[in-house]
Amino acid sequence: MTDTPTSALSPQPSAIEREAFAYLQGRMVELLLRHDVRRLGGSFATRLGALFDDERHAALRPYRELAVLLYLRDELLDSILPRIKRRLSFLAPRELVAEGLPPRGRIDWPRTMAAGLRDRPGEPPLDVRTRQRRRHFATPENLLTVATIIEYRDAIQSRLDAERAETGARALRHPLREVVERCTRELAFPQFTGLVRDGERIVAGYADTTTADLEQAVDAHLLPGHNSAYDDLLAWRRRLAALRMLDRDTAADAPQMLGADPARDNYLYQIWLYYELAELLDRRGLLEPAAWEVGKMRLRFRWGAPGAETVYQLKHDQAIDQHWRNAPGVRPDLYIERATRAEVRHNGALIWREPGYVLDAKYYKPRDSARAPAGTVKRMIADLHLTGERHGALLFAFQSGERPADADAADLLDTPLETTLIGPLYRVTPETAAAQVARPDAAVAVWRTRPRIDGIGTIQAILSALLDEVHVALQAPAPVACHGIFIDSLSAGDTLGAIAAPTLLSGDGQALRDPADILICPKPHIGPWRADLVSRARTCCQDGRLCHIAGQAGARPPVRPPRSAEDLLGELQHLFERGDPEQRDDVAVSAVARRVEALTRRFAEISGAYRRIEVYYHRLRDMGLQSSFDQLAAAEQESLALAVFLVEQLDSVGAHDFSAPAIHVSSVLEVELARRVEAIPGLSEGALPGGHATLGTLMGIRRKRPDDWARIRSHLRDRWRGAVDPDDPQYVLGLDSFVEAVWEIRHVRNDAAHTSPVPRETYSRLFRNVCQAGPLRIGALRALLAAWPV
Repeated sequence: MTDTPTSALSPQPSAIEREAFAYLQGRMVELLLRHDVRRLGGSFATRLGALFDDERHAALRPYRELAVLLYLRDELLDSILPRIKRRLSFLAPRELVAEGLPPRGRIDWPRTMAAGLRDRPGEPPLDVRTRQRRRHFATPENLLTVATIIEYRDAIQSRLDAERAETGARALRHPLREVVERCTRELAFPQFTGLVRDGERIVAGYADTTTADLEQAVDAHLLPGHNSAYDDLLAWRRRLAALRMLDRDTAADAPQMLGADPARDNYLYQIWLYYELAELLDRRGLLEPAAWEVGKMRLRFRWGAPGAETVYQLKHDQAIDQHWRNAPGVRPDLYIERATRAEVRHNGALIWREPGYVLDAKYYKPRDSARAPAGTVKRMIADLHLTGERHGALLFAFQSGERPADADAADLLDTPLETTLIGPLYRVTPETAAAQVARPDAAVAVWRTRPRIDGIGTIQAILSALLDEVHVALQAPAPVACHGIFIDSLSAGDTLGAIAAPTLLSGDGQALRDPADILICPKPHIGPWRADLVSRARTCCQDGRLCHIAGQAGARPPVRPPRSAEDLLGELQHLFERGDPEQRDDVAVSAVARRVEALTRRFAEISGAYRRIEVYYHRLRDMGLQSSFDQLAAAEQESLALAVFLVEQLDSVGAHDFSAPAIHVSSVLEVELARRVEAIPGLSEGALPGGHATLGTLMGIRRKRPDDWARIRSHLRDRWRGAVDPDDPQYVLGLDSFVEAVWEIRHVRNDAAHTSPVPRETYSRLFRNVCQAGPLRIGALRALLAAWPV
């Protein structure tokens, strides 16, 4: 979100603005070097402006020096030095040398013959006199070049040493280290190597010659047509000495200064907040690995109590989704969201997403009013409304530190106001009693985050408090789940009868005419205030615009607590799986079975079955379970008793589907089997899908995981007691026979968990195979309890 910067409002900035602008420029040099050096070149340029007052802003002098050094870096290392090395200056004086044969130089025959007659008369000469040009590079131009590189390297190294003292090991990754290494490589150039010692003495002041002397000598020696790179080197040194950081004042006759664009001070304030947050997180070690996305202003970080931190994502100037057609886009200055936030889509279109926290940075001129500018607050409220966001904050650079006298006490900070406030000044919230409010839980907080030369600690404390508020708002979102509430059909019928046309409408605009089909659908993940009227038959788990669990694994419509056997049969149809039972995995089927059991238990509570549950316990013992029944846990005993109760209720109404009691009976066998299988040590990862054993686990392991099957057989070698039939001691039940019998029971249970009905005869056969007789003679449950004791 962009607003008019302070420079556009007044050509004469105040002293507070000038100080803040100077601090922002200097601090940004340091922050960009630490976190995003690629942006440094685009953030600063030479401009017409007043002189940066080093005396008035002595604390920013290191920033000024560093900014100038880095701004001129590319010109020196990438332009001037390569051109100098291509056309180095040198000296080549002629020298007369006596050398042996064969000679390297041009022979001076007169001098050679004269020397021969003098030294060896009458004999051929053994050496000759030659003229040679011996080139060397110890020229003022090259000495000045080497001294310049050394001065530049030492200045950068000094700042790097200060960085190491402040940040410790993080300085090892600092971009300044690359600059120092680049200068060292330049000094290793063969023609420069022999000049490094003299250059270091000149820079240190130990030589008779100074860099000023070298500059004068170079300036005097340069001739038109010679290497212009040395001219550029002199100009570069003059700029290095003269260039200063920009102040806020501008004038027509002002000199060239280095700095950010005063006309974009609001943008400078935005990115300063972004990188100041990054610095805070980096110092505390809360940035995620690979937190920075190259080329994008976004990063990932953790915040919260140690061990219970939440991962967030911070973005700068990036659009967020909205839910209005033909409306202007919304690009908050800063935006914080959970890194793994939930969202709801329907046919690819975004319906809802977990809200984040909108932060807008405002670099307005200082104001006397304790209230934030009305237009800015209205714009923030409008943006929250357009995007469906709940939380917003306005970060003002020069907002008054006073709280509004007419603000509601509930919207003010509880702590006393201090000279430098750490926390929001006040909040703008809707009147909860009003009927015409878009989001009754929306709020806009007003903060003061003033950039000050002596206020780094205060800024860090304010930003830390801001992140605490964000964390409180976003750390624990309500899960997207079904909370459907059924309404009383009689009162709903009276209400619908009293409403004139058009009839009552659901959230999608469809008419609601059947009172038994109307459902109140609260959506606490959107807000505690949000609830829709929906049709269970038409909307639940089908229309993602209103049912936000549609498409979730295992999602089922809510069920009305049944008051009769007929109600129970009708409600069970909403729980059963659809499709081919053989295509469903056992984990999903077990989840359906648990929902069916929960519904039937609720029916048993309503009908009073628990008041006479002992009657069904005795009946089960009479059916042949006897001592086996007492080996079961209380929940399994209750489940078998409810199966008998359900059969009784379904028989009374002539029902044709006995899926519910079939699920109860098979679930008891599954629980006992899982208790034993999950206790086997050494099973490989993936042997138990979902971490729990089901009726199909043993058969699946036997078919597909021979190593795990071998471990199971080894585990049961001394534990399995196959003589399970007291009437036939010769009969020995094998593990394979037991697994195959359980596999057949699994087929019936899976059918029961789907929409295909389970006839009375099928249920009776299932009960016999589990509890009484069947292929295992005494029933699979009794055989398991006898052959595989816990």
